[in-house]
Amino acid sequence: MTSRRSVPPSARVETIDIRTADGWSLRADVREPDGAMVGVVVLAHALMARRSEFDRPPGAGLAAFLASRGWCAIPFDFRAHGDSGPPVHRGGRHGYDDLVALDLPAVCAFARERAGRKRPVFVLGHSLGGHVALAAQGTGAIAVDGIVGVASALWLREFEPSLAPWLVKRGIMTTFGGVSRALGRFPARALGLGSDDVARPWIEDFLRFVGTGRWTSADGRVDYREALARVRIPVLQVLSEGDRLECPPAFGERFVRACAGPTEVLRVARRDDGGAPPGHMALVTSSRLGSVRDRIEAWMRAHAGVPARPG
Repeated sequence: MTSRRSVPPSARVETIDIRTADGWSLRADVREPDGAMVGVVVLAHALMARRSEFDRPPGAGLAAFLASRGWCAIPFDFRAHGDSGPPVHRGGRHGYDDLVALDLPAVCAFARERAGRKRPVFVLGHSLGGHVALAAQGTGAIAVDGIVGVASALWLREFEPSLAPWLVKRGIMTTFGGVSRALGRFPARALGLGSDDVARPWIEDFLRFVGTGRWTSADGRVDYREALARVRIPVLQVLSEGDRLECPPAFGERFVRACAGPTEVLRVARRDDGGAPPGHMALVTSSRLGSVRDRIEAWMRAHAGVPARPG
């Protein structure tokens, strides 16, 4: 693992490259905390997104909020997303397994080094980032002190008892598969569905999960679903009543309850100004969810064994 400084050391945010074991360079922002460091939190983005989702609104996003509360925040781009780049002169297939076994472990290793021996390391993962974190923790690829999932649950039939919503989810993935086979990728950016396109192997992985009902590695040797029973660290799942498709509250709660450790669910029924509950992306990017951010940070402090903030 290597890092490269790309902004002056006096800046509050240092942009670096974190090298994975197979040579990918993952772009990350290290946002220094205001005052004494409480701990380090890795921010893992959603599918079709990039690390900049944690800087929305610009300069006042979730990463800046956590830094203002004493956390060193490290949002990063998974491989083939954002500013991350492949090994020089190398190509090859990359998919979901690489996120679990290579990408997140490299960033968490950097975070642990940054935290030192006594400070905690958490992962806050939105959607894709959250279930990748649970899979990595359950399989021993990472060893962090707590995980916050934000609208994070893999589409598996066992967590969706109602047939109609499940048929919608399955139909969506079938469409994604057809488009990605025709184009070699899923063009999320052109379709206005996200900031980043998705490589065809990733879509194939999700199609396999949905079609078989089994959340496993591509070769079938690693059972991520079974590994949830080995997630014994504290897990918080943040869900919104306004997220009606990607991760509805009942669906997301069933998913996180499969973990063996202490789990807590935070349901968001409205924004701070009384407005409608946020959708899937707005749960991270909305500027009107200060109370939700407060509760996330308070939960992290409580499970990190550090004093609560006064007031």
